[in-house]
Amino acid sequence: MRDRWEPGRLVISTAGRDRGKFYLVLGRDSGNRVFVADGEIRKVANPKRKNEKHLRACREMAPDINEKVKTGHKLTDLDVRRALREIITTMNENDG
Repeated sequence: MRDRWEPGRLVISTAGRDRGKFYLVLGRDSGNRVFVADGEIRKVANPKRKNEKHLRACREMAPDINEKVKTGHKLTDLDVRRALREIITTMNENDG
């Protein structure tokens, strides 16, 4: 993995009320906090700030999310939901 917390990376919460929930990384602050969203409960406009030690990074990426964040294009909740759905569906197909 190049950068565990790069935008578009799939992560799983390992602590807190949201334990086991999938998110996509949107960015990080100057410390050890990562901004994550799922497009449903945690919207792009108000991402959740999670301590990086409470997240597990997966190898799966959403390249379209990464590209939009890096180029500054508008990112919508629908974009995040679609990307999450595609990644999780692909993971389930590969496991089965």
